[in-house]
Amino acid sequence: MSADYSDAVVFQDQPITQLLIKVATRCNIDCSYCYWFRDATVYDKPKLMSSRVLDQLLQRIEQHVIKYSLVDFPIVLHGGEPLLWGVENFHRFAKACEGISSRTGCEIPIAVTTNGVLIDDEWLDCFEMRNISVAISLDGPAHVHDLHRHTFQGTGTHAAVERAARMLLSRDVGVMALAVCNPAYPPQEYVDFFAGCGISSYDIMIPDATVDEKPASIASFYNGLFDLWLAANRNAPTINVRIISDMITALLGNNSPTEGVGHKPVELCTVMTDGTVEAHDVLRIAGDGFTQTKFNIFDHSIDDVRNEPRWKAARDASIDLCETCRQCKFMNACGGGYLPHRFSKKNGYDNPSVYCGDLYAMFENMQSVLERQLYVSKPGGERINLVEAHAGPD
Repeated sequence: MSADYSDAVVFQDQPITQLLIKVATRCNIDCSYCYWFRDATVYDKPKLMSSRVLDQLLQRIEQHVIKYSLVDFPIVLHGGEPLLWGVENFHRFAKACEGISSRTGCEIPIAVTTNGVLIDDEWLDCFEMRNISVAISLDGPAHVHDLHRHTFQGTGTHAAVERAARMLLSRDVGVMALAVCNPAYPPQEYVDFFAGCGISSYDIMIPDATVDEKPASIASFYNGLFDLWLAANRNAPTINVRIISDMITALLGNNSPTEGVGHKPVELCTVMTDGTVEAHDVLRIAGDGFTQTKFNIFDHSIDDVRNEPRWKAARDASIDLCETCRQCKFMNACGGGYLPHRFSKKNGYDNPSVYCGDLYAMFENMQSVLERQLYVSKPGGERINLVEAHAGPD
């Protein structure tokens, strides 16, 4: 389940296959750990995407899916807080994408990541009618969530967000909760909270930090979370914790669906409210203006961003790992960790993740457990565990 580094690893070029669209650059709450506002240049962008930019973006999307004969083209509406864009704009965008799909045969699944505070029945009707899936930012129980996710007046937002999550679950809407790990609290508190809400699909994300920072250790938290995930799913699938399923997928030699796990290029394209095109938005934690480009959807097609120097630099950095990572037995499964977590002012992305030791401990623990749990069936029906299978005959 681990693999040695090979200089022969080659990742083929491919067209942009998903979009992150910033429909709003401001937010209606004040989260202390938000990466977005670490870069003050976001205040130079329009607060909301205009009709002019939206019309041009829709043209570019249709041109892109036709040129590359795409069978699907997932889109995430993001912010800031994307619901500030307004429910009518969501209807307009989704209806236009439905038209593109009918003309091209390309499926365009739409998702939105929101803090949930603005969700009401009108928003629920929109999500349900337009088949928009929702990722809602909810950091577990109130005493954890309200430490960081509060209003500009300093009051907690947990009650409003939990209420929104329960409203979403009452409708025919795909729902996932996104929490940020606080390793000061046991994973059991998160698992119990989400179970109590009826949320079976969620992620508990690693806190964003660069190599120049000193975040708290996370290995113990995630090893405990893995144990809870395993116990909950032992007899039948009960909960899906994205980071756990991604790590298992990578350990078993497959590509994980998200960019933070596994050795593969990060090729996300971000469209800003003014139509400028950038690389992954979370790279803003590197500092002011770090993701800015001169590319935009008026002068360039979507796939032109692949030739933009900063986009290319981020893409190349995602697969060109530092020496420490290249020598690691979990290189393929880990992929060096999340790209922003490798950044330092001194070396750029040429570093192990700031969580390198934690990630190694997490993969080591997970591999050890999986080797005891997974079996290989022999032709006669006998089952042997993976350790015995790797050892071979005496």
